[in-house]
Amino acid sequence: MIERKVRRDKIKRRKEFVSALISIAASVFLAAVLFLYFNDRYLHIGAVPSTYDIIRFFGGGAKPYAELSDNEMAVSFIDVGQGDCELISANGYNILIDCGDTDKIDSVIGFLKYSGVEQLNTVIITHPHDDHYGGMHKLLSRFEVGEVVMPEFEVQSVTYQRLTKVINDRGIRFRYAKAGERLMLGEDMYLDIIAPIYLDYREENDFSIVARLVYGETSFLFTGDLERAGELDLINAGINLQADVLKVGHHGSAGSSSVEFLQQVSPKIAVFETGAINYYGHPRSEVLDRLAENGCEEAYSTAANGNIVIISDGKELRVLTENEKAYSFIE
Repeated sequence: MIERKVRRDKIKRRKEFVSALISIAASVFLAAVLFLYFNDRYLHIGAVPSTYDIIRFFGGGAKPYAELSDNEMAVSFIDVGQGDCELISANGYNILIDCGDTDKIDSVIGFLKYSGVEQLNTVIITHPHDDHYGGMHKLLSRFEVGEVVMPEFEVQSVTYQRLTKVINDRGIRFRYAKAGERLMLGEDMYLDIIAPIYLDYREENDFSIVARLVYGETSFLFTGDLERAGELDLINAGINLQADVLKVGHHGSAGSSSVEFLQQVSPKIAVFETGAINYYGHPRSEVLDRLAENGCEEAYSTAANGNIVIISDGKELRVLTENEKAYSFIE
């Protein structure tokens, strides 16, 4: 009897010990998770890895993830459904162009964090439509931001009010874009703001900021939702529009990417930022035909490819996509 009682006591103590260990481990784990969360959101202690760093270490997080060499620049087209969002990363300098609508902003923040972005030197809002900047007020509260650049355009909306409140609360520099300005990103690497040229357009889309990125022998053109009137103004102004990579205007709408414009750009690669399900029929078949007729060799879509990253070493381009099988609209 005594031996049986001793054995039961040992088993009981062992169970209590294991239970205590599990409770301690769970408490430590919970405390670590909470600490990482508060560090990500509020503390920003540099020596502490972020949750995004840890997830990436174990092979998770946003794809594709590109490790850049010292001489490389990356342009990421972030999948935000039926909206626009691009990230330029070079020499420790980060420029974000648009961010999509509010419902996609967590995906954008995640992609930036997984890509190691902690600071955005310049944020460009091509024009104040929600599918381009709807979630910007949330994004600006999560990163250190050097400046926000917009076209000079009168806006009366709740989205704009939220944006200006965050800008004012955080003391972020705000300015209007000026055609002709140049942002130097490194040797033989710069971003030119080439539009809007005028401030009296009938269509809001033609107020879009248009930017041309050059690195060595390679070039990119970001067009926002620019339509034919704005395109023709750029052509008539004699501005260099040539680009190896074209972010196709207005998600591939028939009212953008005119024949005259594509003849000047002469892109080898086209990128459409569209939703997998959209009611506009983007990208339109006539735009795809125009691209093919003007020498475009590859076309990618965030709807088909997910996140798209194009890397330049100043001479050659390589394309990485979230989906393993690259998809092209042009056969």
